[in-house]
Amino acid sequence: MDNTQLHVAIVSSPGMGHLIPVLVLGNQLATHHNIKITILAITISSLSSEIEFLKKSNEKKTIEIIPIPSVDISHLIDSTTKIVTQFHLLVRGALPGIRSIIASMNHRPDALIVDIFGTQIVSIAEEFNIPKFVFHTTNAWVLTLFIYLQVLDQEIEGEYVDLKQPLEIPGCKALQPDDVVDPMMDRSNQQYHEYLKLTMEYACFDGILINTWEDLEGETIKAFRSNEKLQSVLKVPLPIYPIGPLRRTIEITERDEVIQWLDKQNYESILFVSFGSGGALSSQQMIELAWGLELSQHKFVWVVRPPSDGDPDNAYLNSNGNDTRVMFEYLPEGFLTRTKDMGLVVPMWAKKLKF
Repeated sequence: MDNTQLHVAIVSSPGMGHLIPVLVLGNQLATHHNIKITILAITISSLSSEIEFLKKSNEKKTIEIIPIPSVDISHLIDSTTKIVTQFHLLVRGALPGIRSIIASMNHRPDALIVDIFGTQIVSIAEEFNIPKFVFHTTNAWVLTLFIYLQVLDQEIEGEYVDLKQPLEIPGCKALQPDDVVDPMMDRSNQQYHEYLKLTMEYACFDGILINTWEDLEGETIKAFRSNEKLQSVLKVPLPIYPIGPLRRTIEITERDEVIQWLDKQNYESILFVSFGSGGALSSQQMIELAWGLELSQHKFVWVVRPPSDGDPDNAYLNSNGNDTRVMFEYLPEGFLTRTKDMGLVVPMWAKKLKF
């Protein structure tokens, strides 16, 4: 590699929901700005879809992808450990491997970018004197709430969900108490304190990249840059860089079952049901949702994953979803037959999926 070419390393937290935005950002920088990009992807060995996705992404040769195997944290968690805590532990365990790879590079990164759970890597960046940035993959509204949590934590007693009045967030619409993000639901849980620590660690970086643009969220961006309370918790002015819109380009090479079915439906007539890579339902919730879809008589595409039986966090980390029978056996008896003309039930990790 030409050492005069700018080299940026981007660290992805475990899970497809973190990996995909990092790859989109990396490809954007490599393709449009001629930057050498190295992706350090912390992987979860049990997620076969994640490993397969990395292999296919590496085939394009646009960027270099280095998988970082996650460590076993089973002795540190139990059935009640929430997902934010688990991610924090997984990234923490991967730090020695990340440091070793950066130390061995002939041309060490000119900048290091991490996502929300990668803030613990700040010590590695400082050790090698590398400028460091956080890539906040959501918009300015969510970023402002995230940072403003430090103010809310100081000013509000008790649980946010028990408040009678909406939460006032600078530059944002007021937030109803029962609409707060999951880590804010229970202030006594370790997840809340891990999440709060993440917001504090942002202040240790040289700037924040956010997937939005000025014309879309101008008021919120202005508030983030100038609000006195926000600036007081950041302690130092923290530049934010709206770099959006970043989006994943989907290349459909064949008209698979789902696409063929959708092609036959009326425009804007389909209900799409998916709770993302971390949104597993319990078996009872799956049954209730199935009955709701069937009784609604509305056409649908439902992307399902194995039920968690009340523990969606551990289901996310421990299930590879290869056996579709595990998912379908939790649906009401006869559901697939009765709804075959109404919609499609698709396993999240089905190889044909292009979503």
